[in-house]
Amino acid sequence: MKFVDIDTLVFAAPDMKTAKRFYTDWGLTKVSDRRSGAVFETGIGARLDIRPAGHRSLPPPAAPGMNFREAIWGVETRDDLDAVHREIARDREVTVDEDGTIHCVDPYGIAVGFRVWEHDRQVDAGRSAVNGYGNIERPDERAKIYRRARPIRMGHIGFLLPDLKPAEKFYGDRLGFPVSDRYAGGRGLFLRCAAETDHHNLFLIRSGDGRIAFHHVAFEVRDIHEVFGGGIYFDRKGWDTEVGPGRHPVSSAYFWYFKSPCEGAVEYFADSDYLTADWKPTSFRNNRFSEWHLVDGINTGRNAMPRPTMAADAGR
Repeated sequence: MKFVDIDTLVFAAPDMKTAKRFYTDWGLTKVSDRRSGAVFETGIGARLDIRPAGHRSLPPPAAPGMNFREAIWGVETRDDLDAVHREIARDREVTVDEDGTIHCVDPYGIAVGFRVWEHDRQVDAGRSAVNGYGNIERPDERAKIYRRARPIRMGHIGFLLPDLKPAEKFYGDRLGFPVSDRYAGGRGLFLRCAAETDHHNLFLIRSGDGRIAFHHVAFEVRDIHEVFGGGIYFDRKGWDTEVGPGRHPVSSAYFWYFKSPCEGAVEYFADSDYLTADWKPTSFRNNRFSEWHLVDGINTGRNAMPRPTMAADAGR
């Protein structure tokens, strides 16, 4: 079974108008907008599907009040899809759509789907060149300034679960997601959907209070400048920071999280570690969320007195 990436995420939206404005400001492209819901795309074409809360087409929630409804993973070929079908059908109900997408639930009742990956869109994902002592990539050129972010893909999703062992058996042992790293004592688990890909595509966190909840979805952007540029733009549009910007020590990625009107948080990230089959997982004794981070975002003028411009200074 060869997995590619996150293909589609499905959410219920308590307020469709707010949700559509949120994801438009986030930098996604709206490709469909009907009474039954709206669909947004990342740069490579992976989709975010939001539907009115209570709509009959929504998969049931894994827990009361949970707005996250399904994660659909892309596989390389039809043979891979058939292999997934055979494996999961051994002990759970499986349904199949007309387009071949298969659906089931994981050990905690979270809806999971699988389909053949059909996104082949080319994206200009080049990062801004970097200058360093003895390594000049950008002679006679200013670094790029991003006025807003345009996410390339959905890099990973995260969930709070009462116990990570059943999920590790399902995603790790049965679907073959390699373990990248973990927090000691069963407190956290980082899984990736292929041996060679970025650090994690699925992050599972022990809730401690028995909750099942959606935690966040992370959108990859080109570089740290786009993390900052996108976050500043998004803050100025009136959306609240969850935490960040900052840098994760486990995956090395730069991040900025914002509170989502659907549930949990959304994250801009860049410069994640890229792993191969040679990677050896570490069990971290300390749950170090960040190497460093800001708590309330960057003061942009929306939430603090703006700094004077250089032109204003010069005029004094």
